[in-house]
Amino acid sequence: MDPRRLPIHGLNDNHRHLLIRAILRLLSTNIAEATFAQIFDGLPTAEVGDDCSDGELPDDHPLRQKHRELCPGVLEEVRQFHDSFQPESLEMDPELLHSYQSAPPGSRAFNTHLVELVAVALHQTAVMLFKLDTSLHKRDGITEWAPSKDDDLYWRFFPKGPFPTLFRHPWYIDHDRYPDGVADMVGYWAEARILGGVVLFDRRSSNDTPEADKHAIYLHPNRGLVTYRICRLLDDQKHDLVRFLTADTPGQSPLPILPTDENTHRIDPEEPLALTGIYRDIRERKNLPIDGPDSRNRASQDFLNFPTRADQLAAKRRLRLRWQREAELMAAYDRGEVEEKPETFD
Repeated sequence: MDPRRLPIHGLNDNHRHLLIRAILRLLSTNIAEATFAQIFDGLPTAEVGDDCSDGELPDDHPLRQKHRELCPGVLEEVRQFHDSFQPESLEMDPELLHSYQSAPPGSRAFNTHLVELVAVALHQTAVMLFKLDTSLHKRDGITEWAPSKDDDLYWRFFPKGPFPTLFRHPWYIDHDRYPDGVADMVGYWAEARILGGVVLFDRRSSNDTPEADKHAIYLHPNRGLVTYRICRLLDDQKHDLVRFLTADTPGQSPLPILPTDENTHRIDPEEPLALTGIYRDIRERKNLPIDGPDSRNRASQDFLNFPTRADQLAAKRRLRLRWQREAELMAAYDRGEVEEKPETFD
């Protein structure tokens, strides 16, 4: 047991029942089963591997030909895992559990804390499944594959070569700082596949930032035809999610919830977490390297990611401020005022 966490079974009966029911309901969805089956298999299917916000796989990636569908028997294994799974054993942050238990069921605070706990439970379940080390593809070289050095585009965006897993959300890849390492990369990927994005919250203090909304819920998507930016859920989207998790008769699953052009309240992931205040865990993403690619630096109008011209112009202003901050940081390093050299992309 992690001394920094407490098990769910320590909650009072009512709050524990509502949380466990919500977790099991989420894990019983078709999208959750398909996602966990791929983790058990050891590779995403080719279709899912292509469905990523930072672009499709290289044309000659072996995943395209060698893993078009799940391996035989995988779904049955995942269903057995689900049948024996006990959410009561999951361990959570004590402060989050206390806040959840202190909130009356049905209140805004209860709903927000419930969504966060369910997201963490989903993440932990994906981590647990990945750590079972059930991959059927340990020796086929698909995960480790990289194109030749002649592929300038690939090596420009991936100068360090392939990641240790193909289960990745391009903004949640800092496995060297995650408690569960590469398994946490898988957890963030699973969140995005099942829920529609990594689940984030407004951590700003209302004392310092009057517009802060501690009950707002954000998703950071990872799909090919969906914005790469962080989107705040609309009231209707949040209502549908909470109703699905809490109703005695939930109806059809709304998952995954994919942002549309109606989700106009967006956050640039290129901005530091400490600046935006929108995150779940401050360790989840490093600041972008000073020379890292920035999707705001585009000349043409990009309606998928910036629904209005004003939105894109505002993003470009933030980009220029980022460049200014980085120039000042490098100058401070050159003067010896900063000991550690700022991280670069390559």
